[in-house]
Amino acid sequence: MFIKPTILAILAACGINSNPPDAPDEIEPPDDQQIDQHFCCQSVSAKPWSGEGCVTIAVEHINTCAKVLYCPGKWINDEGDVTCE
Repeated sequence: MFIKPTILAILAACGINSNPPDAPDEIEPPDDQQIDQHFCCQSVSAKPWSGEGCVTIAVEHINTCAKVLYCPGKWINDEGDVTCE
């Protein structure tokens, strides 16, 4: 007799969303856009834009580094080896 109201109360307390978004317009896309980045590297190459032994630096610190790699938009950092896309 009290089972159905009890189950509904438990589900309500768990925060079950009874109206999930059905249309793609209601679903927010993930924010995975990369920003422009500067890297201080031990060595750099222009084709493709890449560098080895790189660490990220702020734009204010590019004058403190002998070899700077600038990646507009997308880039990959694999344990210090950076490639701009």
